[in-house]
Amino acid sequence: MAPLTKLLFLLISICLVCKGICDQVELTLTIHQDATSEPQQWNVAIENATPCVIFATKLDCKGFQSRIEIDPKVILKQGDFCIVNGGKPMKPKDSLHFVYASENQFPFKVVKVSASCV
Repeated sequence: MAPLTKLLFLLISICLVCKGICDQVELTLTIHQDATSEPQQWNVAIENATPCVIFATKLDCKGFQSRIEIDPKVILKQGDFCIVNGGKPMKPKDSLHFVYASENQFPFKVVKVSASCV
C-alpha cells in the first residue's frame, strides 16, 4: 500500500508543478502564414509554442472567408470565431496546417486558450 501512496503523491506533485508552470507562462500559439504558389492562397501553420497542453483555443475570425474549403477538424468558423483543432488538446510543439483562399492575408488573432497538466 505504501508504494501506491507514494506513486499517487508523486503524480499529484508532478501535476501541480506542471499546472504552476502553465499558470506562469504566456499561453501562446504561433501562427505563420505564407503565400502558396497559387495566387491568392495562403498556407497557415499553427503551433503550440508553450510547454503545456492547450485546448479550447479560439481565434478572432470576424470577417474571415475562404474561397476553398478548410478541414473543420483543423479550424472551424463559428460566427466571429474559429475553433482550433475542434477544441481538442494540442501537446507542446504540436502543429496544424491549412490553406485558405482570400484576396488578402487574414490577421488571425488568438482570443482564448486554456492549458492543462500533461
